[in-house]
Amino acid sequence: MNNTPPKGYDPKLSPQEVQSKISYLGIKKANTKIWQLFLLGILAGLYISIGGHAFLVSLEQGMGKIVAGAVFSVGLVLVVIAGAELFTGNIMMIVGAISTLFPIRKILKNWTVVYLGNFVGSLLFAFLIFKSGLLGTHLDINRLGQLAIKISDNKLNLPFMECFIRGIFCNILVILAIIMAYFSKDIISKIFCCILPIMVFVASGFEHCVANMYLIPIGLFAKGVPFYKQYIIFQNLIPVTLGNIAGGLFILIIHPNRIRQLITLFSHNKK
Repeated sequence: MNNTPPKGYDPKLSPQEVQSKISYLGIKKANTKIWQLFLLGILAGLYISIGGHAFLVSLEQGMGKIVAGAVFSVGLVLVVIAGAELFTGNIMMIVGAISTLFPIRKILKNWTVVYLGNFVGSLLFAFLIFKSGLLGTHLDINRLGQLAIKISDNKLNLPFMECFIRGIFCNILVILAIIMAYFSKDIISKIFCCILPIMVFVASGFEHCVANMYLIPIGLFAKGVPFYKQYIIFQNLIPVTLGNIAGGLFILIIHPNRIRQLITLFSHNKK
């Protein structure tokens, strides 16, 4: 079988094609039933947590933040290609509200349900990974477990403003990764578009709320902290989530070309 692209093949969609695609996705997300959003949110939480666990393993093996960031990106790759609902990516729905294609209440519904689904999926994965024995037990923690505890403690000790600013920079890169993936025509191109920005945000030490829904609880479980005391993660999640929202809105509003194209398309489709 010849998989060589035809002569003159363009690996990216045209602006009109991607505008139609994002318009369709925005309307679909706004009108998806709550139970479907929640299940797809759980799925995205699991996907990002898989990337988070690969990140921990890479660091424990001494591969450095660049490699760890590259393997972490598998989470976003799964979300984009396999399909799921990720809170930080769904910040893009604000384009639909700007063009009045659907009301802001539908966006808030989507964000709330998806966020809860991401949290449940991530926390469940963290609990199951700990119970698998891959980190040892809280009485006999191995090197991977010790690393998970260190990362969790570091995140919980970050001041509010530092979490917020790191969250801004993080979701700027996540939104750019998703926009580039939408413009890509084939799966290989989509994968590369996800890997590079995510690798940069991880290597730079930026903060992603859904990733932290796994990385903080897994360290707490390793320390022996039970489910009912996991609420302490919100001292990190609240400022990081606010920063992720701000960063996503910032890049969508100021992006010189794509946002104008998207708003034009949304408005055109509404007519």
